[in-house]
Amino acid sequence: MNPGSGPDLYSGHAQSLNREKRSASKFVALMLSVPLIIYISSLWLVRPLSLGDTFSFTLAAPGVLVLSILIVRIPRAHFLTSLSRVGIEFGLLFLIICLSVLSLVNSNDPIRSFRIIFPSVLPMTLFLHLVVVSYVSPGQLQKIPRMMIVGAFIFSVLPGLLALVLPPLSSYLAVTYRVRGFFENSIQHSIALGVIVPLVVVEFATARTGKAKAVWAICLLLMAFTTFRAGSKSVLGISFGSGMLLYALLAFRSRNFIRILFVLIGIVLLAVFLWLFGLQLAEMLNPVIAEKLRSIIEGGVSNYQSIDSRKLLWQEAINQGKRHWIVGSGAGEMVLGISHSHNLVLDYFKGIGVFGAAAILLLCLTILTRTAFKAVSVVAGNGDELDVRVLACYFASANYVVCSQLSDCFGPSTVGFLWIVYLSGRFLEGSPRSGLTPR
Repeated sequence: MNPGSGPDLYSGHAQSLNREKRSASKFVALMLSVPLIIYISSLWLVRPLSLGDTFSFTLAAPGVLVLSILIVRIPRAHFLTSLSRVGIEFGLLFLIICLSVLSLVNSNDPIRSFRIIFPSVLPMTLFLHLVVVSYVSPGQLQKIPRMMIVGAFIFSVLPGLLALVLPPLSSYLAVTYRVRGFFENSIQHSIALGVIVPLVVVEFATARTGKAKAVWAICLLLMAFTTFRAGSKSVLGISFGSGMLLYALLAFRSRNFIRILFVLIGIVLLAVFLWLFGLQLAEMLNPVIAEKLRSIIEGGVSNYQSIDSRKLLWQEAINQGKRHWIVGSGAGEMVLGISHSHNLVLDYFKGIGVFGAAAILLLCLTILTRTAFKAVSVVAGNGDELDVRVLACYFASANYVVCSQLSDCFGPSTVGFLWIVYLSGRFLEGSPRSGLTPR
């Protein structure tokens, strides 16, 4: 017998097992990605996949996220540990659900309670899928932000560019002076894009090669252009401000004086350029949006025509809330024929009472506080690149929270953008820094 045959056979058997493990890992990763790909696609396709006046595939898609927890057995300890990361948020959401049910005693249209109940239940379905991903294949968590970026380019950026080249597509994409894409309205489209901007900024900031840097710079410009064409002035300003702030924070994290100096000089020069030539550039790209921007800059926000109509909605929401301040006038009830009050806290006060308004306010403050603390931690030099990506998810969540205060108000068609990036950030923050291989 050849003396070396034993070790050789053992080595060959080990290599064979490793190949089988890698194949199984890829298969598991693929199977866990399928529900996410379906769900992320549904977020961008609200209008084309509508199943009726009040129902769409976007509202049905979360059902596929529950399948993984029914198939894969998760240890109780891992489930409880994961749940503890979002205990505050889910406690507030559970309170909102209970208040929504109680408010039905005053509701004229109980089916409209879906507008508040669905956004409160949705994160729980996402949680069930992510708890499986974090246990079986934690490395998949890092891919979710890039999946969101790919979705933005496939369903927003590329169709918008094609509409410029092929005008007949404009009618299908509802391109007037504002591009609404595949959403019900352009505000929803703007908010969705505002969530993606911080994710692209971090990809640009962390790119290691000049070629990768150039590619992400182009992607960032295309995102900025598409966000501008979507037409929401508030989202455009918030996205620009948060993007610049995030990039500056990452520069300070580097502790490289030269880089910090160049970044600050670049931000100042960009601000000066936009101040001097921003309106002229906007007029070249879209004269109608440019005129609205000029109206706000020269006359202030109070000069904008939608402010007066929103003040009427706010006053009516306050009046309804005062009449039924304990349980509200009915979750999701319309205000003066409008689907929401154009003010998130007032909408919940009107719909489910003062405790509901306090709950949604605390929920928003929780998200913003986590973002602020993570930013301080990252700037202080704590953590690694994974923590930077967590911060990107938190910034994206904060963008959604701020942009939705006066528009859409956590509507069922867009709230998925908040929870998929926020929960991804929470799970990434608690994931191990090593051993991110599938079980």
